[in-house]
Amino acid sequence: MIKGHARRGGKKMRKERQKNCIVGITDEYRTSKVCIYCFQDVRMARSRRMIKGKSKMVRVHGALECINPACPSFKEGYTIKARDPHAAAAIAIAGACVLLSTLHKALPPFSPDQSEELQR
Repeated sequence: MIKGHARRGGKKMRKERQKNCIVGITDEYRTSKVCIYCFQDVRMARSRRMIKGKSKMVRVHGALECINPACPSFKEGYTIKARDPHAAAAIAIAGACVLLSTLHKALPPFSPDQSEELQR
């Protein structure tokens, strides 16, 4: 017990879940920093706000924006997305790619080994 809470996670949680369904563990590397449509980097969304009578650009916490003009979502005007659902979809894509690939490796944007080679 941790301050009145049961210890959850890791091996114990996997064993409990495996009784009822298939459990997959996925590396979350870069899943919140990559657009799920074009696999390019995203940034925090920005908005113009009036602060003390002056117009300023501020970051919108909890929202991501893809700035790649070739991205399908950019072309459709769907550039700003909520951060948590976007990261959850990216984790699902990374996990599905690992399960379905013959080499059991993630796509290059979600793989620590391959993304370092792409940045060079």
